[in-house]
Amino acid sequence: MIFALWKKEVDSYFSSPLAYVLIGLFSLITGIMFFNLLVTYSDGIQALPQNMTQDISFVEEVVVRLFANINFLFLFFIPLITMRLFSEEKRLETLDLYWLAPVKDWQLVLAKGLAAATLIISLLLMTLVYPLIIWGVGVQDFTLLGTAYASLFLNACAYIALGLFCSSISGNQIIAALLSILGIMFLWMITWGGHLNSNYILSEIFTYIGITSHFEKILRGLVGTQDLIYYVTFIFMFGFLTVKSLGRRNW
Repeated sequence: MIFALWKKEVDSYFSSPLAYVLIGLFSLITGIMFFNLLVTYSDGIQALPQNMTQDISFVEEVVVRLFANINFLFLFFIPLITMRLFSEEKRLETLDLYWLAPVKDWQLVLAKGLAAATLIISLLLMTLVYPLIIWGVGVQDFTLLGTAYASLFLNACAYIALGLFCSSISGNQIIAALLSILGIMFLWMITWGGHLNSNYILSEIFTYIGITSHFEKILRGLVGTQDLIYYVTFIFMFGFLTVKSLGRRNW
């Protein structure tokens, strides 16, 4: 059942111009960002004396910034992907068709989440040319690139879970997208608040609750159990809230 629902959602993405517009736009923007980072790094190296060029890290200046910028793009791209998943079906009143079939709420949520994750993977596949270029300039650490992609995918899954919940509580796609964007920004601001807070305990709590600190650690290859637990808990929590939101029809 889940596979059939997933296939239906993926087909709906790729049978409309939305998926191709998003993939094309994403590829264009990330390509421009990668080119600008390379040019900036090259200009910075040439402007420094020979004995100081080793102080500029290609990994920090290009690789880490590229993946951080891609994560920033997800702030806009993922809400666009998730906003219609439930909102549109509520508007068209097609959700009732699922309730007439032997489909459980959690199966529907999981299938739609997997479909959105499939589209995100399609976006990330467009960036695989960058590791080849990075390999050509001497960064041959596949572990680093692997954790960088893992950090993006985990963040994307968290944003998708949040976007699904926002879509389930609103019958308007625009409102669902705005709620999702605001939710992601709030997760970022919590981390910033942790860095600025002088109280050690509050700082640690805010830093853990915010998503940015976990993303940055995994991005740099510092994969910790607490970071993985955070993502699993976050995704499960918003998935659970989405199921409960859909269950309101029985109240």
